Amino acid sequence: MQIGMRNIKTALAVTISIIIANLMKLQSPFYTAIAAIISMQSSVKASFKAGRNRMYGTILGAAIGYIFALIYPGNAFLCGVGIIIIIYLCNTFKWNQSTSIACIVFLSIMINLNGKDPLLYSIYRTIDTFIGIIIAVLINYFIVPPKKHKESKM
Repeated sequence: MQIGMRNIKTALAVTISIIIANLMKLQSPFYTAIAAIISMQSSVKASFKAGRNRMYGTILGAAIGYIFALIYPGNAFLCGVGIIIIIYLCNTFKWNQSTSIACIVFLSIMINLNGKDPLLYSIYRTIDTFIGIIIAVLINYFIVPPKKHKESKM
């Protein structure tokens, strides 16, 4: 068995994501790396789609998480209500592929604030994710692009 290009490109995307997050002094390079992993797919088009779905979910989860954290961060009942709202909105917008990440981002804001400003925390989660997505899509596009000739009409 050999190490394939997707494996190498994922590792490269994670490495670059962490380096950039550290250079930008972001609070959690962890979230940047996760976005890079999830966005690295078997084709550039699939990477773009996974990244788009992750961004939709992140923005929705961060927005709802911010609002609920203003009310009562960490409250178990509000966490449940927030999940219901997020799943409902994802279904309404037909963002089914964004549902899980929207719920995870929401919970990360509701549960992990630890005295941090909810607005800044929400913004940082969104920025972290955006950076990881951009890096993964660019690496997938420029470094040995899979099926590039078939996807030029992306």
